[in-house]
Amino acid sequence: MTSFLDTITPEELHADPYPIYQRLRRDHPVADIPALGCWLVTRWQDVRQVMSHGQTFTTSFPSAMSEIYGSENILSRSGDIHQGMRASAEELFEPEYAGRARAYARKLVIERVSGMHGQADLMGEVLQPVVAEVFRWMLSLEVDSTTLLRLAQDLWLGALDSGDPAKLAVSAAAVDELDATLAPWIEGLGPDPSSAIARWRHINPGSVCPRGVAEVLPTIRVILPSLPEPGWAAGSLLVALFNDPDQRRLVRDHPELLGDAVHEVLRWMPPFGLVERMTTRPVELGGTRLPAGAHVLAAIGSANRDETVFEQPDIFDLRRPRQPLVTFGYGEHACLVRAFIPAIVEGMITGILDVHPGVRADPTEQPRLAGWAARYTARLRVDGLGDSADRATALGPPG
Repeated sequence: MTSFLDTITPEELHADPYPIYQRLRRDHPVADIPALGCWLVTRWQDVRQVMSHGQTFTTSFPSAMSEIYGSENILSRSGDIHQGMRASAEELFEPEYAGRARAYARKLVIERVSGMHGQADLMGEVLQPVVAEVFRWMLSLEVDSTTLLRLAQDLWLGALDSGDPAKLAVSAAAVDELDATLAPWIEGLGPDPSSAIARWRHINPGSVCPRGVAEVLPTIRVILPSLPEPGWAAGSLLVALFNDPDQRRLVRDHPELLGDAVHEVLRWMPPFGLVERMTTRPVELGGTRLPAGAHVLAAIGSANRDETVFEQPDIFDLRRPRQPLVTFGYGEHACLVRAFIPAIVEGMITGILDVHPGVRADPTEQPRLAGWAARYTARLRVDGLGDSADRATALGPPG
């Protein structure tokens, strides 16, 4: 007799993982999925444990990520080496500085959308190009933002589908191009306290020597694919507001609630849905015994909809009381820019709604969310650019 676990396929998860997650949380919270060749962890507490206990659930193991980006990257290292790399640039991304990223994102969005009327693809024409420029600015990278966005998308391709040789080849070519572009620049980069790259190069705790270019490049490679994340989150938030006129009115009438809306979309539809680990020793997790060397995928998207933590978790509701999320991780590998991503999303959405309060989904092309390792809409066609807010909310969601 075929079990439920035997029926789960990558294709079904890509289309919509949430119904599968719901059943796994109920019946198989730590499950060995044959089609994935790994253990899938779906409950909030168990996902948090995987993220928090680096000595048991390590990032240092052969994987598609380490093959593409290089095993010396910051995410694949742990202990003193990882802490030293993180400490070099951490103070640049303290929460008190996130307001600068919010303001810059809003400014760039307003510049892009001010001349728009009627219809547009906000994802391709606004959100992702703006995020690329904000990312370039945050890291002080000497690469134009258009090239940076293309390289980020190519680097992500192989990690997203490591079983496809053609996609791995695209990622490998992006690594070569990125290295050829950045290596000479990094080599000549002097100390600069305002530059994250300069800090990774020159601030090397425990050593009087700066890090070599070959030590810095893998970290840039592994961080770059996270570039689209704020754009994906902003797109998901717009979709949620388009589909719920009442909550859209709340944001319009009470702009101070936009931060709550951003927090909620990062729970409801986190742009990155998985973290990958390997057990270093036998361990019990969620009542299941895992052997040493078990390949584990902790499902962020599932944990953020755990019914024991969040009431009516499948519903987007910006009025929901704020609770901790696993979206940006825990422990030593918690996201370095976790304060900046919500700020960038908020800045972009503010800019769009300030200039075009009547924007709405294009009724001829509905946005389609897909994916589970990353979940987002690739195109976000909108209409109503230049319309009033009253017209947009009166129309309601397109049907």
